[in-house]
Amino acid sequence: MDETKKSIKHWSEQDQPREKMIAGGTGALSDSELIAILLVTGIKNQSAIDVARHLLNSVHHDINTLASLSIADLKKIKGIGDAKAITILAALELGRRRSAIPKKLKQKIVSAKDAADLFDELKYNKHEEFWIACLNQSSHVVNISKVHQGGITQVVADARLFFKIAIEHHATAVIIAHNHPSGNLKPSNEDIAITSRFKGAGTLLDIRLVDHLIITENGFFSFADEGLL
Repeated sequence: MDETKKSIKHWSEQDQPREKMIAGGTGALSDSELIAILLVTGIKNQSAIDVARHLLNSVHHDINTLASLSIADLKKIKGIGDAKAITILAALELGRRRSAIPKKLKQKIVSAKDAADLFDELKYNKHEEFWIACLNQSSHVVNISKVHQGGITQVVADARLFFKIAIEHHATAVIIAHNHPSGNLKPSNEDIAITSRFKGAGTLLDIRLVDHLIITENGFFSFADEGLL
């Protein structure tokens, strides 16, 4: 029998993903082997690694694209059902949270590009989200939080929730950001109204709105750089 078609438990011990991880650590495993561990089992005539390889091939081995898939997208791969799709997305989200936020805390923001980098993960989202970055007196990041999540086209931003987070973190300035899943960088009338409303609320609280960013996969739009603040 072709070795790649056998159940993983019938492979030689050194080729089994779990045993390889025990012996050599996570770095010894390929992307497909790591995903195979999450899948646990394959299907008839396909091992978990075969299923993992098909999944990675479907996204051209781009982990960022993989992280942007929905449960329904993952289930299009033969051998992946609800439970396996949820496990994969949960693992990817944990990895994103581990890598994204700590590196950005205490970073000094001196440009719109610096600010946009704080919200880099938004560019891959297929639904609209609103985030806030809280800054101290020296323009260093002290907190980054998702505040709202909406549908594909729109989400309502409540200034009270944003500035509640800012106050809790003793912020003297904030940056707000949201994504346009459509890829359109042009601000809508609602985007302009939100910016004006947040700037006014911040003035009352003595918390400066440094910028409002629109994030897409192809770039970002800065209200500050465009003179709209």
